[in-house]
Amino acid sequence: MDAFTVLTLVVGFTAIAAWANDRLFRLPSAIGVMLAGLLVAGGLLVATGIGWIDDARAIAIVKSLHIDTLLIAGHGSGVAGQGILLGVLLFASALRIEPASMTRRFGFVAWLATVGVVLTAIGTALGFKGLLSLVGDPSNFLYLMLFGAILAPTDPVAAISLLRQTSAPTRVREIIAGEALFNDGVSIVLFLFLLAMITGKSDTPFADRWVLGFIVETGGAVVVGLVMGGIGLLLIRSASQASVVVLVTMAVVLVIGVLVPLLHVSCPVTSVVAGLVIGRAAVLRDRDEGAAISFWGLVEQILTAILFLMIGLELLTVELSWSSVLWSLSIIPILLATRFVALVIPWAVVRAMGRTTMSIEEVGLMTWCGLRGGVSIAMAIALPLTIIAEDGQPLRSHAMVATIIVVISTILIQGLTVERMARIVQRRTDRRAAKLASTA
Repeated sequence: MDAFTVLTLVVGFTAIAAWANDRLFRLPSAIGVMLAGLLVAGGLLVATGIGWIDDARAIAIVKSLHIDTLLIAGHGSGVAGQGILLGVLLFASALRIEPASMTRRFGFVAWLATVGVVLTAIGTALGFKGLLSLVGDPSNFLYLMLFGAILAPTDPVAAISLLRQTSAPTRVREIIAGEALFNDGVSIVLFLFLLAMITGKSDTPFADRWVLGFIVETGGAVVVGLVMGGIGLLLIRSASQASVVVLVTMAVVLVIGVLVPLLHVSCPVTSVVAGLVIGRAAVLRDRDEGAAISFWGLVEQILTAILFLMIGLELLTVELSWSSVLWSLSIIPILLATRFVALVIPWAVVRAMGRTTMSIEEVGLMTWCGLRGGVSIAMAIALPLTIIAEDGQPLRSHAMVATIIVVISTILIQGLTVERMARIVQRRTDRRAAKLASTA
């Protein structure tokens, strides 16, 4: 099947799924479209199991989408456009975030997007190793670290779109949005360097010095993002037509997609920084702001729907069993615990210094907002089949099953209950504030 037909099928089904969700189910768009993908995948699996159809064609279509290369650019690939889908999504989200909010929460966001990612990866690896040791299953800790890096990033698309519809406190929304924008890029860099350590194959100049490479790749992305965003900002400020502003933002994203694979820097981090810089021009021209924000809002909605549809259809490419599902579900409490620890550490420090009034309930809400999504699945898909686990099976097959189960579970369970959690936290915060006011 040719590429145009595949694209037409995906976009057409995405439109139908989005319409059905808008008219019938009225769930958050990310959840509604992913559920549609799950229903289609489940229907195909059932029909295949009873011998009605052969789902080989559907599996071939899903594999032909190459979600891993669309979301992740490998080390030293030098191929223009790799990772551009995630770059576009993050640029669109960053463009709509008020720069002042990022400045206010910079310390918390920086911690969660860097140290928090590493702590989550290590904590997940240690926790899962402990579970495996209970049943006497030997495990390679470096493999588990790689799996921890896959599950470390929170999904920016799901988290930001859901939080916009909730009554969560403003500072919680700002921290979660900032963290989600940056931590996936850092996680991808960590994943690629761990992969290089395991396989011994990498075209990056820093393959044998991963700490230096980690710093250079993320730091270089910030520099490139500042340069590209600064150029775009200068052009936008001197433009007189709204259409020019939109064209400039499109050009910035596309040029980033060409440059970053050649410069060995992170496409997601570069896109976020460029979007935040260009977003500073939004207050200068109301007319231009409306055109650019509306355009990128539409792009974000379309790509979000397509991405979550592909996540649901990825179920067709894996072999599920009850044991694999149960083991995958056991990882979710570990992820929540490690995320809570990563959040509590900076909160406790600033709380002891008297520099925040954030409550422990808000920390719990931020923990619950740690949804996983397309970035994690893309990293699992990107695992080479040459890495063999202790049971003789490719590590990729185990990681794919666990990642898809975790992503579906966190989005459905946590995503559908975020608003309820937010209301509970808000009521407790209001009661606490009223009590303090009455005693003052």
